[in-house]
Amino acid sequence: MKRFFTTIALLVAALTTLHAQEVDDKTITFGGNDQNQITIDDRIINFKIAGKEFKLSSEEQVAKVLKHAKTDYGSISSLGVIELGLNTLAMSDYSMYSAEEASMMQFGNRKSTYVAMNFFTENFRLNKQGSLSIDMGVGIAWENYTFAGNYSMRYTEGMMRPIVLDESIKKSKLMARYLHMPVLLNWTYKDKFFIAGGVNLDVSLGSKLAQKEPKVVYKSETVTLNPIQVAGTLRLGTKDFYGFVNCSFMDMFKSNTGPRGYRLSAGLGIHF
Repeated sequence: MKRFFTTIALLVAALTTLHAQEVDDKTITFGGNDQNQITIDDRIINFKIAGKEFKLSSEEQVAKVLKHAKTDYGSISSLGVIELGLNTLAMSDYSMYSAEEASMMQFGNRKSTYVAMNFFTENFRLNKQGSLSIDMGVGIAWENYTFAGNYSMRYTEGMMRPIVLDESIKKSKLMARYLHMPVLLNWTYKDKFFIAGGVNLDVSLGSKLAQKEPKVVYKSETVTLNPIQVAGTLRLGTKDFYGFVNCSFMDMFKSNTGPRGYRLSAGLGIHF
């Protein structure tokens, strides 16, 4: 470090004037008098220009850099490139249906999947250290709700009603796709982990009912999902991955057209 500062001092003197003169191994005088000097003493460089003195300490500069490094951590984004999980219809209410119909409309949670991809994310610092921020994103969310039994539903007489499927059909599900726009308040601890909470605004891009063997797909107008959804979201994780939970504040289906209940999803998000 001393050699580095000595070199800097010599360069400054050389560039300042061609009349620089080295008085000893620590002092350089330029301008023809002792009112203009550069003195290197251990890790401190003393400047005297026109009789006015100031100094540059390497230890002070290093301390400032380290202090800045310790406080300016920045934030870990609460929005990964991809999120994978499971979803279900939480706090469901089938009181509009008979007991038999209600049992036919249940979803199999372990086979009901949630996938979201954030194509655009932005982070807005709220403090100098960057530990507090607002995270925003735009992406697409895909939700599959697999029926627990060999059933499906159809829109009949103003509401969704269950139907029994042929035994040759292996899987039946309701599929929904949303324009996904999360906004979260994010707190990051020393660039190690973060906790964030906020809301998801989801706008329906289409929904359909599908079966396998044979494969039959029904158009989106046969499913009465609410076109706009608002959900709360909570995330906790590190730079590599995080866990998330999303729960909507609104019924999944339009009022009086289907079972009541809230979209609930949970899983892992991954940073790349």
